[in-house]
Amino acid sequence: CGYGAVDQDVETVAASASQSPSLGAENTLTIHGFLGSFHSVLYERIGRTDNTQQQQQQQQRSSVISIAPSTFSVGMFSWFPLFFPLKEPLRVPPGATVNCSVWRRSDEERVWYEWCAEVVTTAIATNSETGKEEATSVVWSTSSIHNPGGRSYHVNK
Repeated sequence: CGYGAVDQDVETVAASASQSPSLGAENTLTIHGFLGSFHSVLYERIGRTDNTQQQQQQQQRSSVISIAPSTFSVGMFSWFPLFFPLKEPLRVPPGATVNCSVWRRSDEERVWYEWCAEVVTTAIATNSETGKEEATSVVWSTSSIHNPGGRSYHVNK
């Protein structure tokens, strides 16, 4: 369900996808949604020392809470990740960037989130004035805005 420490198989797939030099269609990804989580440093001891051992000890004196899969805090049972599903999956070609926007909305009675996503690729075009090739961002695909007005998911205040 996506709650807890990161799955090693997912890590392996993500690492191989990001390191693959091939640009074939087999590397196109399909995204069905986004996982929302948090990682927070509550406090951290910061001090100036000349001793390396002391610095290492001070770096270890920090308090972190997290429900992010890669830094999950054991015993975090009162906070849960949030899945932001997409009505229609987004295809992402190799080298593209995915931008996800999330807005927290509320009215007098309810709180909800609205979200959308876009896939942006880079295109090379020749400038007609200078004759030089220039990279430009092109929106390859977009999703609709999900959960407008909290119609599908909301929490009462």
